Amino acid sequence: MKELSIEINIRIKEINALITQSTTRIRKYSNYEDIHVQSNLSRGRNQFYYIDKKTHKKEFIKGKDMKRFSKYIQRDYDFAVNKKLLQIQKKLMRIEKDIQGIDLGQVKEIYEMQTPSKKPYITPIIPSDEDFIARWYEEHKGEQNTFPIEGNIYTERGEHVRSKSEKILADLFYKYDIPYVYEPKIKMNNGHMACPDFALLNKETRQTIYWEHLGLINQDEYAVRNLEKLHEYEESSLILGENLLISMESTKKGLNTKLVEMQIKKKISKTL
Repeated sequence: MKELSIEINIRIKEINALITQSTTRIRKYSNYEDIHVQSNLSRGRNQFYYIDKKTHKKEFIKGKDMKRFSKYIQRDYDFAVNKKLLQIQKKLMRIEKDIQGIDLGQVKEIYEMQTPSKKPYITPIIPSDEDFIARWYEEHKGEQNTFPIEGNIYTERGEHVRSKSEKILADLFYKYDIPYVYEPKIKMNNGHMACPDFALLNKETRQTIYWEHLGLINQDEYAVRNLEKLHEYEESSLILGENLLISMESTKKGLNTKLVEMQIKKKISKTL
């Protein structure tokens, strides 16, 4: 529900910005005459008429006079847009108010409030975070890549990794209390097996996100090979920026940890 609330707040901000812009537009029409322009199609040609609301006078607008009356067409459009934006704003505000009382955490609390003696006899409809994370680790085994690892680089959690950058990444995940495994094995849609650098769990959404670090992007052969890998991921429903994230470096430019932390906070642990 928190994701939905965030989405509603984004929409409200968008609508509020448009209302501000729209309100600025319609202010300039305060001194306009109460004239409205109508149009119809006659023998395949558009014809325009203006109606004076005070006198109820209706007259044909000649082509040469359209520039003069076009401002009334714009004005009517702007007022219609403003009215619709205010209606949407009102609906969104009502939805925002309604969803404040909707939280699946309340369902989780029913289990948490049970006495310790009763819990062993209950299978909760929504697993606790601890149970879900434990099951996630069982389903996502790490260190599945059989290719030998050279060097002596170890993470804070003790994993033997292939590069200093992978250690930095792993230690950042550990720092932010993100469940992760190093080099899990996943099956691609074409039957190939792949070992992404990391599998991560967004505890809030319970979504699994994979992370690839591209360490030699300035080397042509390496770059081509990884572009093919990313294409294979995409064909297997691992979409870059959604459930697949990447970090990059080259022999001249190292890993940007600030960008990594931005991705962590935006995509994996939004509560930070």
